[in-house]
Amino acid sequence: MELAMESLKDKFDFHVRWEPFFLKPNTPPEGIPKPAAYTDSSNPRVAALIQSGAEIGLQFTNKCPVFPNTLKAHALMEYAKDVENGVKQNDVAEKLFKKYFTDGEKLADETLLEVVNDAGLNKENFLNYVTTPDNLEKVVTKAASWSAKGISGVPTFYMNGQKMFSGAQDPQTFIRMFEIAATRFPLQSESKN
Repeated sequence: MELAMESLKDKFDFHVRWEPFFLKPNTPPEGIPKPAAYTDSSNPRVAALIQSGAEIGLQFTNKCPVFPNTLKAHALMEYAKDVENGVKQNDVAEKLFKKYFTDGEKLADETLLEVVNDAGLNKENFLNYVTTPDNLEKVVTKAASWSAKGISGVPTFYMNGQKMFSGAQDPQTFIRMFEIAATRFPLQSESKN
């Protein structure tokens, strides 16, 4: 997606927004142990993931031993969306992905605080946000609303408010879909009175 966006940056203005979605909504706070096949680099599916990442400069290790409970990580993403007009949300997403997929960390509280610090977000404000039950409930409700709309996996991409496709895709697919979204679903500019 980022490669496609870079190639079209002179043609379109992009704003990436991440929404909460739970692949395993009933995951306990400590996470669920991963079956050995999920972390075995000789497993063809794991090897393919590692190879695909390497082709675009990402290092997937897939060494985290658990499927984590991601409620607080999603709350961090929502917090990042709410501050500074959301400009840091994509950076926070990248840092969370690196912690989990490259560094093999469990997305525990201390890991989230490292991301908050690395992204230049206010630690006290984040702690207030993530310890407020209403905020966590909003994350759960938003995630459930995406499930109710038929989303069953990630990533799922919406462009200009329209569901376009699911799953990882090559840059050419993104370029084509950006063009389709701009043509078929153009955003209306706000009139100024």
